[in-house]
Amino acid sequence: MKTSAQGFTGLHMLLSTSAFFCVVIAVNVTMAFYASSSWSGLVVENTYVASQEFNRKAAAMK
Repeated sequence: MKTSAQGFTGLHMLLSTSAFFCVVIAVNVTMAFYASSSWSGLVVENTYVASQEFNRKAAAMK
């Protein structure tokens, strides 16, 4: 049986850095998937009507 006394090599650094970025990318892809599947992007039915209501409320507050 051969034992290696090299310690932490460049290959170990490459593998650990690659593993770190793989985890980060996997988490980002998962979060992006859940974000896009859970929100339709629809805030109001009619943006023109919503803007008119906002203008009325802003004028009333003045």
